[in-house]
Amino acid sequence: MPDSRRHRASGPSGGADRAYDTDTSWAVLPVSASLALFYVGLAWLHHISAADRATPAMDIAAGVATVATVLVALAAWRHLIPDYWGHAVVTGLITLTTAYAAIILLSTRDPQETATFLLVVVGAGIGLLRRRWFAVVLTGVWVSWLVCVLFIGDTLADWDHWVFFMATSSALALVVLALRRRGLDAATAAMRRASQAATEDPATGLSNRRGLSLLSREIVALARRNGDAVSCSFLDVDGLKAVNDLYGHDAGDRVILAVAQALRATSRTTDVIARWGGDEFVVVGMGGGVAPYEMENRLRGWLAAQFPGDATLTTLHISVGHAILEPWDEGDVERLLWVADRDMYLRRSLRGGNPSAIVTVDGIYDPDR
Repeated sequence: MPDSRRHRASGPSGGADRAYDTDTSWAVLPVSASLALFYVGLAWLHHISAADRATPAMDIAAGVATVATVLVALAAWRHLIPDYWGHAVVTGLITLTTAYAAIILLSTRDPQETATFLLVVVGAGIGLLRRRWFAVVLTGVWVSWLVCVLFIGDTLADWDHWVFFMATSSALALVVLALRRRGLDAATAAMRRASQAATEDPATGLSNRRGLSLLSREIVALARRNGDAVSCSFLDVDGLKAVNDLYGHDAGDRVILAVAQALRATSRTTDVIARWGGDEFVVVGMGGGVAPYEMENRLRGWLAAQFPGDATLTTLHISVGHAILEPWDEGDVERLLWVADRDMYLRRSLRGGNPSAIVTVDGIYDPDR
């Protein structure tokens, strides 16, 4: 059964996609502001250097595109664009620029205006990080350019060098996209490793105290919103020091790993499992949880089934304490842990000198009798 790390991340692909969305969203403001200046500057250049080819349609297109990109820039500046809209917004900006480039090419009938399409293609590789968005945009730019060429009436043979330039710019955009994704993936992976190192117990792969604190607070908040209780089980491996003394610390480490595996196998996927320290473990989850004696039986049964010939594990004794935080209680996670810890010590003391005894709600049951 999956361990508590499943609750911290949705997996490498999910984390990378979120990073792509965030990075693209941050690019909306500079991209839109730059495009607004680009439209104004290009319209000005057409009137200065090619006044005879400038048309009202080109001026109208430049004006509409400028106003649209300025509005997008203002929205991005006011943080009104969520990260998950980043690719859609950038795609819209690129589509707008493609339409503007098509209007210029159709109005001037000058093959040199293909340069705007080349800029759009390279810009797509810089601004978009998800492959499907990039593929859609690249296809759209190529189709738009080819339609313009055919509409003008020239054959592609007269535009062969521009076909080469379009293909070259597309290849360059693919290289830029791959490099940007690789760099962002490396940064995301490094951040994920750092986060896991800060919240994960290196010996067992379970959450450590910091990870437990972060995740259990989320569980408490969610449970209170849903009107549900939160349960906490505090576990201690009895006699681990004796195992270390008799068989060595390697045997003690093997016991800790076996208990961690048993907890993963006998707990719910929605539970947070953590190593509190040394030979102590904590399980926090929504609802009433499992009764202490039932959890002890489950753990002992799982260990006996998985390690039938290992006396160190089949005779292992685990003490479990339990506590519940009702939705109307004002306590916090620290209080819940403290109560479960006290309950564990109480149950251990009730056993006296017999670690095989099981403390139930009806009293003490000794399976050796």
